Amino acid sequence: MADKSEMLTLTEVRGDLVLAALCIGQFRAPCQIEDDRLLVRAGAELLAALAALGLRVRTVAEPFTPAPLFAPVEARHGRRQVQHHGAHLHTDDEDEESDEAGGVSPASNA
Repeated sequence: MADKSEMLTLTEVRGDLVLAALCIGQFRAPCQIEDDRLLVRAGAELLAALAALGLRVRTVAEPFTPAPLFAPVEARHGRRQVQHHGAHLHTDDEDEESDEAGGVSPASNA
């Protein structure tokens, strides 16, 4: 983390700050949040994305205190979990077996 007295070259972003924050978050760029602007350490790709969204950007030299990154605990420890979500398709034969076995019959909207 940078010393508060150290001046850094940053990008000041003004305009729709919610839209800007969502864009910056997609790039996972460090960002300082203020009432009327965001200060960000932006690469060329992020600058292009911000400009494409119609946000006003300019280069400034200021001290930088980025907001803490909010990440799941697994990500902070360098581990990632992959979750698999599968679907099971039911056939008409399975529905009949369920009805005969005392299962729940399909609901009717009638």
